Amino acid sequence: MSVTLDRLYTDKTSFNTLPSPPGGPRKRIFFVLTYIDPDIKTLSGYLTNPSGGGPGSFNPDPPAIVLKKAVGSEIIPGNPIYAGDVVMEADDVKKIKDYLASPGAEFVTFTPGISTDYPNHVEYTVGLTNDDPGVKPKPLILAGLATLNPSPPKSL
Repeated sequence: MSVTLDRLYTDKTSFNTLPSPPGGPRKRIFFVLTYIDPDIKTLSGYLTNPSGGGPGSFNPDPPAIVLKKAVGSEIIPGNPIYAGDVVMEADDVKKIKDYLASPGAEFVTFTPGISTDYPNHVEYTVGLTNDDPGVKPKPLILAGLATLNPSPPKSL
């Protein structure tokens, strides 16, 4: 058994609107599996409130960012396969923004794959590229910066 998931991306400007430490609040981003139409499965990012906000403490609507479908997809093998929400830590947001501040990276890519830490779960590897992932099927990844781990169903 396998599942096919789209590669996803966003542009530099959109990613830079997300808050990050030290200037911004320490907010994790929960990316929720979202079906836009039968052919597009994407991730929508919701900001959590800083620690102490209580369970489920996030603004559910609208999402802070919605990723775009890139050209190409990945086949994820396994049985069963747990494809769902993933989490980006606040420090990863900052690290990606720091790299985006240097010349050469215009897009942030999100590539699905099978987790090495959580059997049969899907994770996303976040990278940077100067190639438009909406046009180029295999953009040159300049740097792989973070892995978005599966977020088990629980309170935030």
